[in-house]
Amino acid sequence: MKHWLRRFLYLVVVVLWLAVMSFPILAFSLAGKGELRFGEDVRLFMVQEEGAEGVGLEWTRPFSPKPSCTRTTVTYLMWEGVAENTTYCQCSNGRLISDCS
Repeated sequence: MKHWLRRFLYLVVVVLWLAVMSFPILAFSLAGKGELRFGEDVRLFMVQEEGAEGVGLEWTRPFSPKPSCTRTTVTYLMWEGVAENTTYCQCSNGRLISDCS
């Protein structure tokens, strides 16, 4: 095997190992704070309601057809109960747009 390919594989293994090892830190931080923010666009939050428990991921990005609007996608990973994933658009004046397509 080429020397550079072996080093690349070592790098991939180390990065995967670091990702696996950082998962408990992420889980404890999320459980302690209730939510984690990554920049201003991504939010990971706990869902803790009667009959529904899980994790939600909210991702906000610009909505290109209307430059003053943003599209927000909320995805849920539930281990108890059911939640519906949703997408909505909101403009800078606070008005919600029903059709994001």
